[in-house]
Amino acid sequence: MVSAKSFWLIAYPLVLAGFSTPLLGVVDTIVIANTGQLTAIGAVAIGAVVFNTLYWLFGFLKISTSGFTAQALGQNNLNLAQMSLFRPLVIAFVVGTSFILFLIPIRETAIHLLVTDASMAGSVRTYITTRLYAAPFALGTYVVLGWLIGHGRVRTALAIQVGGNVLNIFLDVWFIRLFDDPVAGIAVATSLSEVMTFGFGWLFVHGHLSYSVQRVHELMNVRAYLTYLTVNRDLFIRTVFLLLMTGWFTSLGARQGVETLSANAILFQLQYLIAYWFSGIGQASTVLIGRAIGQKSKAAYRRTVQIGLRFLLWSTIGITLLLSVAQGGIIRLFTEDLALRSTIETYYMWILVYPLVGSLAMLYEGVFAGLGDARPVRNSLIYAFIVFTIVIVLLVPLIGNHGIWIAFLCFSFTRSIALVMSERRKRLRLFSSSRLSGRWYDDERINIKLK
Repeated sequence: MVSAKSFWLIAYPLVLAGFSTPLLGVVDTIVIANTGQLTAIGAVAIGAVVFNTLYWLFGFLKISTSGFTAQALGQNNLNLAQMSLFRPLVIAFVVGTSFILFLIPIRETAIHLLVTDASMAGSVRTYITTRLYAAPFALGTYVVLGWLIGHGRVRTALAIQVGGNVLNIFLDVWFIRLFDDPVAGIAVATSLSEVMTFGFGWLFVHGHLSYSVQRVHELMNVRAYLTYLTVNRDLFIRTVFLLLMTGWFTSLGARQGVETLSANAILFQLQYLIAYWFSGIGQASTVLIGRAIGQKSKAAYRRTVQIGLRFLLWSTIGITLLLSVAQGGIIRLFTEDLALRSTIETYYMWILVYPLVGSLAMLYEGVFAGLGDARPVRNSLIYAFIVFTIVIVLLVPLIGNHGIWIAFLCFSFTRSIALVMSERRKRLRLFSSSRLSGRWYDDERINIKLK
């Protein structure tokens, strides 16, 4: 039976692991911000958006790997559990290698779309070029972490991410002094930490895998990859709309000037930290709901959602209070520049609202990942992007950067409401049948097996 204690034992390492994920960008921003070079801050901010875009586009590699692995273990299917690692890992390295092969068009398109100040173009070009070479390993780490989370080995996943972030901090501080160009130093440090983090992760999973000729034949089954990608199509579309919003947000901020762009970049790093904290709670729900699917336990499903909501409530209260009380210290942590700090303070109030309107979306995305049904998640992003567009068109011409932040909060709130309503409809369908044998769900895509 799922209890608050069992949920917490899975959740707290995932929360900490999720919280540590955006620390790569946060550390980069803090280190570069303390150089006092606004152009460098803006360049790293734009570069971070580019890589959030590229990597989040394939964020399903982590989400679906954890969900499918948990389902396979719930069915006691060890072969399927191992293939839940190998197949997405192949996809990760193929995609990452493609990024390298198409480096120039990716880089130049990003600069064309996001860079409004010509003085930043060279630094942005350096940052993107350097970090793209680590793309196969960054995406591979998503898969390794998802597989470990699906096994419930969340402490191991946490250790890998914390180790990678500690390494990144050390390399950032060292390389920014070693390189004449601070942006180049940050980019090299982050790339090396991504490569080495994958290495750490593979050391943990390697001993738990079995290799055979039959396994190689299964890996060459093209139909299985097509099935996997079809199942993840909705998550891919979801991420496209999420990143369209993020890119548009950054581009609009850049038009307000370098100082506003830098302030938005720092505040958005805070938003990433908050979002990943809540995402950790959602991932704990993914693991437990995935097991409930394998075991066909309606009670476990209900209990997981209830406990997740409870954890979400207390986290929202705690984070909002912390952000309010520690506002001055948090801003000083990012920059000592008085003008930039003043700009951040002008828009800081919107970050205080974010946990209240965006937290439910993170939890229920985890719930639907455990169900293996990403269509409601996809639809929630489509609705949210429509709302975002309407608010941008109406408010930005009137109130500038405040309008951008209000549009972002409306986007987050729409996601949350849409997913809450979708989960209620799904739950009513799931619990309308008294049968506990055979197929538990009326949606064939929920319980799909990748054999």
